[in-house]
Amino acid sequence: MTRTPAHPVRVIAVAGVLVAVLLAVALASMLWNDRNTRLQAAQRQSIAIASGSDRLLRAQLITMERALRGTANDGRELFARVPEQAPALFDASIRGVLERNHDLVSITLVDGRGRPLLSGRGDPTLPEWVTTQNRVLSGELYVGALEELPGGHWTVRTALPVQPDQWLLARVRLGTFQEVVSGLDLGRDGVASIGNRYGQLLAHSRDPGRLVGRTLPTPMVMVPPSTEVIPGGVVTSPSDGQLRIAAISVPPDYPLILYTALSYQEVMARWYVFLYAAIGIYLIYLLGLAFLLYAVDRSARHQARLAEELRAGNAELALAYEVGKVGTWSVQGLPPRLVWSELTRQMLGLKGNSASPEQLLALVHEDDRASLKDKLESAQAGHGALNAVYRLKLPDGSWRWLSARGELVGTEGSARRLAGVVVDVSERVQMEERALEAQRQFRLVFDRNPAPFWIFDLVTLRFIEVNQAAVAQYGYSRDEFLAMSILDIRPPEEWTEVRQSVARALRGEQEGINISTHLRKDGTAFQVQSHFANLEFAGRNASLVLAEDVSQRLRYESELAYRASHHAGTGLLTVRALAEKLDAGDNGYTIAHVQLRGLQMITDTLGREAGEDVLRAVAVRLGGLAARYGMLAHQPAEDFVLAIQGSADVQLVLDTLLAAVAEPVRGRDTLHQLEARVGVASCPTDGELAEQVLGRAAQAAHAARESGATLLRFEPGMAAHYTERLQLAGRIHMAIDHGEFELHFQPIRHAADGSPAALEALLRWPQADGSYIAPTDFIQLCEDTGLIISLGRWVIHAAARAQRQLVSAGWGQLPIAVNVSAVQLFNSDLVGDFSRAMQEFSLQPGALQMELTESVLMRNPTQALQTLGYLHANGIGVALDDFGTGFSSMSYLQHLPLDSLKIDRVFVKDVETNPRNAAICRALLSLGHSMGLSVIAEGVETDGQHRWLAAHGCDQVQGYLLGRPMPLQDILTVLDRSRRSE
Repeated sequence: MTRTPAHPVRVIAVAGVLVAVLLAVALASMLWNDRNTRLQAAQRQSIAIASGSDRLLRAQLITMERALRGTANDGRELFARVPEQAPALFDASIRGVLERNHDLVSITLVDGRGRPLLSGRGDPTLPEWVTTQNRVLSGELYVGALEELPGGHWTVRTALPVQPDQWLLARVRLGTFQEVVSGLDLGRDGVASIGNRYGQLLAHSRDPGRLVGRTLPTPMVMVPPSTEVIPGGVVTSPSDGQLRIAAISVPPDYPLILYTALSYQEVMARWYVFLYAAIGIYLIYLLGLAFLLYAVDRSARHQARLAEELRAGNAELALAYEVGKVGTWSVQGLPPRLVWSELTRQMLGLKGNSASPEQLLALVHEDDRASLKDKLESAQAGHGALNAVYRLKLPDGSWRWLSARGELVGTEGSARRLAGVVVDVSERVQMEERALEAQRQFRLVFDRNPAPFWIFDLVTLRFIEVNQAAVAQYGYSRDEFLAMSILDIRPPEEWTEVRQSVARALRGEQEGINISTHLRKDGTAFQVQSHFANLEFAGRNASLVLAEDVSQRLRYESELAYRASHHAGTGLLTVRALAEKLDAGDNGYTIAHVQLRGLQMITDTLGREAGEDVLRAVAVRLGGLAARYGMLAHQPAEDFVLAIQGSADVQLVLDTLLAAVAEPVRGRDTLHQLEARVGVASCPTDGELAEQVLGRAAQAAHAARESGATLLRFEPGMAAHYTERLQLAGRIHMAIDHGEFELHFQPIRHAADGSPAALEALLRWPQADGSYIAPTDFIQLCEDTGLIISLGRWVIHAAARAQRQLVSAGWGQLPIAVNVSAVQLFNSDLVGDFSRAMQEFSLQPGALQMELTESVLMRNPTQALQTLGYLHANGIGVALDDFGTGFSSMSYLQHLPLDSLKIDRVFVKDVETNPRNAAICRALLSLGHSMGLSVIAEGVETDGQHRWLAAHGCDQVQGYLLGRPMPLQDILTVLDRSRRSE
């Protein structure tokens, strides 16, 4: 009879239970022994602490007895020698003892019944406690019960005999006993206390204030006296209910009880760690055993199922080979021979049913041949299974992708052979290649698109794909995105809208373009215009979303809408908005265009905030007029436009307006006087449209400024004058764009020898007929219209180019001086213009110089000083032109970073014959040299002027005598000629 083998689950279960029992016994034994060891050690420690405290308490009692015995001896001697004076002397002696011993509250001489014989308080209960059991250490000191003094303080009564029927009654502070239990090494929750035989506590280490004076708790009262410290074991402290390991000292030779106890929790703290660790180990073992039983049971069932499947699979495999066109092959024998099945032969069009491996390899594509050969040899050597994909040439000349798999079969004792299958995977390879190419193209378009794109699941709303632009826009990493849903980037109040949109998409409705609020990772919100396209992605209904950030555009459009009709700083209407309102209303109004000069100066001098404060103050003042008589608009930076409407008296309103603008305007700390010019035009007299009337009122204001009048009404002649100026300004603008301007250069020479020192660049505007428009005809217009900034930038650039040509011609030591206006100095990036020009043409420091007049500097000395400092630091020389004609402060000029002074031509004229001019020139030369500056004289036209200036130490001279302004090529010719003549 065949014996059925035991099921592995039952075997493991029995063994596991036995091990569990043994493990439980071992752990329990170990824990029990460790617990007893810790308790015994703690008991020994508490006994040791109690023994030490007992010795300390004995010392305290002995000291107390000695002090009282000395006092008693003094009393006996006094009563024996001077009985009449003894009471007073003894009383004084007692007071001295009390002063020296602060532990004693009082000492009283009493009789045998406790009645006081001297001063002090007696004790009627003295006969009751002066007994043998209350005697201390077989001496003369007796210890009685506690006594509560007024104020809640406790003392212990002691007594010592003086002579027959006389006792010293001493009341001792409990601090003497508190010192014994204080400072003991009892741990965090240990306790020590001292009690008496009356059941009262004299000292307590943890809470003396609450416990001293209370009845002594059990078990101390019940323990009989003993010469040894009595171990108390684990007890519950009645004072706080904690478990402690106690030791009790109840000595037979003095009437006090000493109790010490260590905290059970502290002593056993590490034992509990071991307990929990043991429980954990045991639970882990039980869980491991359960898992092992589960795994073994599942494995057994799985093996049974596999055996059944294997039996069915053998039959199915044959059918699969037939239906799936899977051929078989094997390599066997010596020399090795490749044998294939009939299905393999038909599938590949092979001849016969076998061939050598070399014959088959000859049909393999040359790129795959070496790899297939290595894998065949490795599989035959037993180094692993064969798994190869390669191309094979069929008899018809076509190439097919084949997948061959195989491994060694057979036992170790028999001849082993390499057997496997081969499958035609040509179609699969082609499909994978097309899929990979499509995926590559999709990733390329998706990931590198600069606009944020993502794809999300319409069912779960979770992100499926996201491109790098979205990662940068929202601040999340790609992994964070793929762990989120579309709701995580939308505010909660829009979630309902999102779900409704997704529901429409699931119904097949195409979602249009909409604008919504999105959230970045840092919580900031922004507006997004989303573009949707529904698609199927990885078998899921999804939506492709392009998220275009339109926050800036929306803000810009909103801002444009406001700015189109209002001035941001004052809140007033713009001139265009005012014109639209006037055209929309009834005809018949008067326009007062107010130019207030000085507002920009306040901003430049005191700062932008101060300028805005004054601007708002003016707006409020004129706004009051507008509220009564019409409307008010502001035209940056210094103009206001008042429209007088209705039946108001125009002249009265204008008078009120002039009075309002004439009154100083209060800023933050000072009053500011603004210069007002008012131009007036009316509708329909001066125009039918508001734009015409506004323009003519502005022309009248400009005319008022030019003539110095405070108020002017528009006249037809003004329009023609300003039309010509505007036409000329337009021509200047075009001339700058088309490069019509050119530079001429006038030499500046050393006065001593006439050698070239520098060149001054002078602007010229040639015309088609060969004539030139004089600079006086267009320079001032350029300054008025702001064109001087772009024109000046062109001049600096052209001068830098000319300097580079001088360097190429060997005259790099000659700097070129450029004239600069006030508008350039204060309203443009002059330092940047010079620096960029020098960097572009690689010029050395000092290659360019700047000339400006005193009057320009004094418009804003502080800003001028700062700008000149920056220019000087960047290697730009500074010359003060027309020196002596302005009103500058000499003390201020000495702090300016100047390089040279130019004496105006009016002082050079007739200097050799006019004593007044000669005196001025000598003074200017002396002043310039005293400041360490070079002095240049302008307008030198005669030999006499030249000789006089050279004789009086003038450094450089300039004028028609020494050379007229000419193009650069002519200057180079003159310079080369002078070099050859030397």
